[in-house]
Amino acid sequence: MFYKLNLLHGPDHTIMGMPSFSVSMLLVVLSLLNFISEAQRRPGQRRPGYPFLYCPEETTFTPISTYQSNLHDLLSSLTSNANRESGYYNTTAGQSPGTTIYGLFLCRGDLTPEKCQKCVATATKEIIEKYCPVGKVAVIWYNECMLRYSNQSFLSTMDDTPIRYQHHPQDMPDRFTQLLGTTLNDTISRALNAPSGAKKFATKEANYTDLQTLYTLVQCIPVLLSSDCNICLRRLKAFLPVCCNGKQGAVAMNSSCSIRYEIYPFYQLQVDPSRAPLLAPPAPGNVPRPKG
Repeated sequence: MFYKLNLLHGPDHTIMGMPSFSVSMLLVVLSLLNFISEAQRRPGQRRPGYPFLYCPEETTFTPISTYQSNLHDLLSSLTSNANRESGYYNTTAGQSPGTTIYGLFLCRGDLTPEKCQKCVATATKEIIEKYCPVGKVAVIWYNECMLRYSNQSFLSTMDDTPIRYQHHPQDMPDRFTQLLGTTLNDTISRALNAPSGAKKFATKEANYTDLQTLYTLVQCIPVLLSSDCNICLRRLKAFLPVCCNGKQGAVAMNSSCSIRYEIYPFYQLQVDPSRAPLLAPPAPGNVPRPKG
């Protein structure tokens, strides 16, 4: 977890006399406890920190304009194409200079099409209604997807800005940092060696202790050249010591790629066929004999 919520901070509080404790105050306390209980029963709620946002104030459009109409068409097209197996789609809306919009979404590589579509639908709704209602340029990152659009073409260009990051507060020993470096190098290599047309996405696990495992994930926009994906991921990896040196977990992302590591599984684990248990041959007395 990236955050720990302390609802009550300080010494323990004990209610000594019930008559002095008003009924209205009791109702307030019971309501608060019910709210906390409900929140704890919703493990699917977004973690603190998400979404991350980029919405520059210097690039805005006029409401009820051609640009706004084109943005609506763009976001509708992205949402309707979010059930693709690739987990990625880019498109444009509008044809006139100054009102054409370019956009894309990218879902985390291990997601099902159903989960991808749900995340993209949330992104297209919240970016307009809550976070960037009149922005010509916007990027929004969630745990499971990213949405980006702009009035400037960017669809096949590597863009390593802006950077957004977050880290766990817990520090780890140098041995953990060394393991992280070598594991991320291997994970990046896996993503770069993906077949042509496949997702530029990879995960890898490494044993830190007998009881702790390091989980790593890297991903690039699939239309990037492998050389550009390599540059993007290497720059993010080099940024980790600046933002998150020695931390137990962290995520760093830009408009073209992302890196995340934790000591708990946060993606769908893949079964390694080489480690799958082999079926034992049947005992000789149990082998059926042909009749006749």
